[in-house]
Amino acid sequence: MRTFAELLTSYMELTGIGDAQFARRIPVSRPTLIRWKEGQTARPRYREDVARCAELLRLTVDETDELLLAAGFSPNAASAPAESAPTPDAPAEPDAAAPDAVPRRRRLRVAVAAAFLLAVTVAAAALALRPRDDAVYPAVAPGESLIVIAPFVNYTAGGQGFNVVGRLRATIDGELRKAGLAAVRTVEWPSEIGGEAAAEEASRRSGAALVIWGEYDSGRVIAWFTVPGSRSAPRAQQIVDIASSPAELPTTINIGLTDEVRHVALLTLGQIYLEQREFDRAKTILVRALDPPPSAAAALANLRFLLGRAYMGGELADFDEAIWLFTQVLATQPQSVEALNSRALAFLDRGRAGDGQRAVADLLRALSIRPERAATSLNLAVAYLERGEEGDVDRALVSLGEALSAQPDYAGALVNRAGAYITRGAPGDLDRAFDDLDRALEIQPDFASAYLNRGNAHLARGSAGDLERAIAELDRAIELSPNLPAARFNRGLIHSELGNQNASLADLRRAQELKPRLPEYNTALCLQLALTGDPQEALQFCERAVAVEPEGFASDATGLANALLGRPEQAIADFERFLAWVDASPRDGCRSRYAPTRSSWTAALSSGADPFDAATLHELRPRPTLPGAAPC
Repeated sequence: MRTFAELLTSYMELTGIGDAQFARRIPVSRPTLIRWKEGQTARPRYREDVARCAELLRLTVDETDELLLAAGFSPNAASAPAESAPTPDAPAEPDAAAPDAVPRRRRLRVAVAAAFLLAVTVAAAALALRPRDDAVYPAVAPGESLIVIAPFVNYTAGGQGFNVVGRLRATIDGELRKAGLAAVRTVEWPSEIGGEAAAEEASRRSGAALVIWGEYDSGRVIAWFTVPGSRSAPRAQQIVDIASSPAELPTTINIGLTDEVRHVALLTLGQIYLEQREFDRAKTILVRALDPPPSAAAALANLRFLLGRAYMGGELADFDEAIWLFTQVLATQPQSVEALNSRALAFLDRGRAGDGQRAVADLLRALSIRPERAATSLNLAVAYLERGEEGDVDRALVSLGEALSAQPDYAGALVNRAGAYITRGAPGDLDRAFDDLDRALEIQPDFASAYLNRGNAHLARGSAGDLERAIAELDRAIELSPNLPAARFNRGLIHSELGNQNASLADLRRAQELKPRLPEYNTALCLQLALTGDPQEALQFCERAVAVEPEGFASDATGLANALLGRPEQAIADFERFLAWVDASPRDGCRSRYAPTRSSWTAALSSGADPFDAATLHELRPRPTLPGAAPC
């Protein structure tokens, strides 16, 4: 019987694969592999390393058993394989309905997670799948995410078959295990998928979170992805091209597929995490997919787009990084409407001086490319409202009207138009806002943001009992979406207005936990803590707000916290910084509202007096202010 070293050396010579490449794909170190081949290490330590060698070398069942026995391990024949395990050594099963055998190439497209848009729904025309008489179509189980992998269409001359889908599935399953994703399952679709519409139909029929499909011919293997149409739109071409000539195809599929399949697996996991809004996990996975980066320019752009989306959410959100990634995408794909939308929203989330104007510019450019895109019109309206220049509310209403002309049942546009009406406050606008919100809830009864804006509408109306009605609407919003930060924040401010300070503090804490970097949330929590007797804890939240916005209301709240802690010099410096910001405000009412009181406070603190009696502190409590009504 030949030794393990002899067998391994002879099989590697037959394939022609180099030591470094083979070692990396097991994976072991190159010196370890050399010791195996030279017989210095008679038997590898781990059975899975030997099995991996057999898989990479494309050994037959008998050859695999011989290699395992030579290494001192039991052969595979000793135990039956699990029914669900993929069989990478089996050739791809031919489909009776496959096209004729004339090799041909098609330009391939990808449908992946779409632009980071607000409430966009993309309809896809359904194309019937080609059924097989004995086909059993898998379906998602409760509580799991399903990845469907379809047999790749074979366009090789002579119909030479390779089980590409088996290798994809085995590698993705391995990555799922490493990531601890027990609730994600891969299944093989019983028939080939020949286009985006058929992939959408497979997703609908199975309930899959993602469908992987593709083709190969005598010189390449290509894969692309489809995410359910309700969450995505077609994007730029995504190619996994892993063979450069017909002669290389067998070696490519037998040995060289691992790295490319690993990239596909990581990209798949990243997309699933994004769909589940687990942004920090998505970041970790997608950063791994960049090492090494895909060679195809379109594939690299797609990966950067997804990574940019990941950087926009989670506890470790980094809008600078997201903007940089979207900018890199646009450098190679300047017509990408999704990247323009996403970069615009990243600008709005970052909120630096000039970011509102940058967002508007990106969205106007996106509309010039695809003027019929309703989601872009909605995002432009949001950008106008965030920018807040003179006339921007009217511009937002025009943009929302265009969104609704393109898509009349667009609930997100109705909710945002209601918000714009509330902000403008012209005669009849409040009635229009209630009408839009009622219509939005008819279309989407569980739309939490509609209840959020109904709360704002009651607040704007200001009739007897409207504060309580506003809280009831916000209760419903939070019931539908417990992690909706704006609902928590608004309810906290209304509770404060009503004198329910404990309830207010609980809501403001939760809002800050959900949006830990937002200056407005940190400032309100700082103020409430200071007023309810804990100025020391309050300071940490004020400092977080000041770190993002060194001037403005964060400085004012910091001054109050320092004054209540008996630090008059620090408090005076904080109030003076706030007064400088007030003086620079373009709004006429800002100085008259705040300058007299803050000036008197600094004078009192300079003389050693305490200007903060109970009545003053009561007036300083956080209170709701409608969009557009702030004096500064």
